[in-house]
Amino acid sequence: MAEATDQPNGGPALQTDTAPHVTRQLKTPRQTPRAGDFYVCEFPKSGITFLTVLLANALLIANGYRARATFASVRNYIPDLCIGDSVEAHSFADPPLRFYKIHSEFSPQFIHGLYLVRHPVNVMASNLRYAIGRGWWHKDSAEDFLDHPILGIEAWKRHVNGWLVEHNFASDVIFIHLLRYEDLVADPETQLRALDRNFGWQLPENAIVGAVDAASRDHMRSQEAFYRDHNPNHQFEFVSSEGSDVGPALRARVMESCQAELNLLGYSG
Repeated sequence: MAEATDQPNGGPALQTDTAPHVTRQLKTPRQTPRAGDFYVCEFPKSGITFLTVLLANALLIANGYRARATFASVRNYIPDLCIGDSVEAHSFADPPLRFYKIHSEFSPQFIHGLYLVRHPVNVMASNLRYAIGRGWWHKDSAEDFLDHPILGIEAWKRHVNGWLVEHNFASDVIFIHLLRYEDLVADPETQLRALDRNFGWQLPENAIVGAVDAASRDHMRSQEAFYRDHNPNHQFEFVSSEGSDVGPALRARVMESCQAELNLLGYSG
């Protein structure tokens, strides 16, 4: 039976075990690891679908595929290990890479990490909207959501610090490339070129330009709408055209709690 947290006003409480623990640490990969494996990681609701569609299309175009990654097909190429940890990712030949999507807290098993972050105020607002849409949250106060054991602000801080601060580089041989969602949305071409340069992929020009076009926000919203037309059970909007409302109390608490992390990630406010 679900265990409910207490609520001061006596209203319906969060059922803590109804929200899947997607940020749990992945300890033992089911698939055989390879030197060219990349783990694309985020704390939930930081924009990872956009990033995976961008990456998958860049590699598909570079390798001469007719197929393109869409909202409905991106997991064909970049599987989500939080949903199925025994799935082996598609192997690209040139460069020889595989990508896995994860929400996991840091683990030294990851060979290369592409770590995507988003401003914590917007992460909290987006997760609140998602939890309400999925029926995981029923309280009246948005600020109470910050105490959510899986999706709240302390969980976000633990995730960020685990990936970027606390792990020991002397024993954990892993390369991490940090991306900010805001930079990715503002200029995806520059961010993709930075990845290409950092890891020496030498993607052809048409792969970079084509991937940016295929992963545009307009295209992705259209793809999700088309998918919804053929799956009426898909009611939540992942690729939203609108931001989430953020009240002043929520913003103030997040900003006060996350000063060290905001400075680390280069957010000025």
